[in-house]
Amino acid sequence: MKIPLLGELEMSALELLWQRGTADAKEVHSAIGVSRSITLSTIQSTLERLNRKRLLMRERVGHAYHYAPVLGRAEFRAHAMANALSDLRGADAAGVMAAFVDLVARTDRTKLDDLEKIIGRARDKRQARR
Repeated sequence: MKIPLLGELEMSALELLWQRGTADAKEVHSAIGVSRSITLSTIQSTLERLNRKRLLMRERVGHAYHYAPVLGRAEFRAHAMANALSDLRGADAAGVMAAFVDLVARTDRTKLDDLEKIIGRARDKRQARR
């Protein structure tokens, strides 16, 4: 899935919906719009844009739509990273991956161990398919 470029308000709405699971525009507005002095109609437009981008699904409940994320947070981030890597070619991709591993190693040693386990599982799955 190609993850489109998102604005800060769109990401905030997604984060809220990842936390809550589902919400209507008024609930999103109360949670993230009021404190930013953003109108309800701006929140409604933002949710509708995310729906058109296929990142939210919606269901009519009474007079309002209730929105829910199509992807979980981890799956969304995995797709976004895959999109970024697929935009690179050759040495650029290898450089980005090396920089990512360096960043993980400097941030938290246990995360580097986790990354190694994930890579091992992916290799095992790949070999099992052959």
